Amino acid sequence: MYIVSSEYLKCADKIKAVIRTKKKGFSAKLNVRGKEYPDCFNIEEPYDVKTHVFYIPLTEMKDGDKLTLSLIRHKKLKHISNYKFTYKECFADEEALLSEYDSRIIPYKTETEKVCDGVTYCHYECADKNSAPVHIFTIEVETDKATLYVGTPDDGYENVKVKAKVPEMIDSAVKNGVNVVAAMNADFFDMFGDCHPSGLCVKNGRVVANENSPRPFIDIKKDGTPVITDSVETPGIVSELYQAAAGLEMIVKDGKIYDWGPLEPFSFVRHPRTAAGVTKDGKVILLEVDGRIPEYSNGASLVDLANWMIKLGADIAINLDGGGSSIVYTKKGDSFELRNNPADLVRPRAKLIRKEFDALLVVGK
Repeated sequence: MYIVSSEYLKCADKIKAVIRTKKKGFSAKLNVRGKEYPDCFNIEEPYDVKTHVFYIPLTEMKDGDKLTLSLIRHKKLKHISNYKFTYKECFADEEALLSEYDSRIIPYKTETEKVCDGVTYCHYECADKNSAPVHIFTIEVETDKATLYVGTPDDGYENVKVKAKVPEMIDSAVKNGVNVVAAMNADFFDMFGDCHPSGLCVKNGRVVANENSPRPFIDIKKDGTPVITDSVETPGIVSELYQAAAGLEMIVKDGKIYDWGPLEPFSFVRHPRTAAGVTKDGKVILLEVDGRIPEYSNGASLVDLANWMIKLGADIAINLDGGGSSIVYTKKGDSFELRNNPADLVRPRAKLIRKEFDALLVVGK
């Protein structure tokens, strides 16, 4: 049997199904009563590419249903394997998981710095429930005084076979007259393939990639309003977007923890993380947590990330790319300073600055 396990969680009006397979798959589809549902992760997202996550309407799955998993093992839809199994209505205990994955990260020292009018940088030195260190960095943007701009390689619109380090994206934008004052990384991307972003990307009102992606995104609309939503919840919104970058999960909604991916290893293993949120009064909060360096910072679960976004006032928030991609820059004088300690699974002590597809650049008005 090539299916290792199947777990289920009630998530609002949907069932979240997490199917793990022995073989790696580029993507998968789940057939339920003749309807096919695609998984919401693709290759290398999360790092465990044997885990596939599906959202099925609550009314569409019944105990004892025969399900078929189609595992697609090549980008060009080649090598498709089909596995049949039975759905058992046994839901995970969400409250117990929330408690288990909460590292209870508490700050004991805070350094705050005004980057420019409307932009504030903070560095939090923290300790978790086991007294292990955690370093958290935030950038708060008052959108009536500053805004966001999507940084891309060469400040351009290509969406495949291009990537650049975040400082290179900053330099490209500055050369084109953009008043960049801070930056963090943005969307997941195909780092071992053609480098395309995983979700929607809009730059200066132009769709760069994945117009029909269902993934949630943060956007600055043409009128300057910040929003976090997705194309499923707000159909047709793409035409209103001006600067948009996507994430993987919407981790906070209505000021409460939302979909924090409780059953996937990606969610509960503590990694370096990056998130973006919007407060009720329209401020943007960008947050980064360093990790994978035990003596310096131990990272965060998605529960930790959501809890911190709520603590900072986010009404809604998404999880952005993390791991070795997580990075923070702010402007100091005429140059930019690297604020965090980027990490890598192989070289956790090195200040490794990874090439990525896009970034969220903070721009002074």
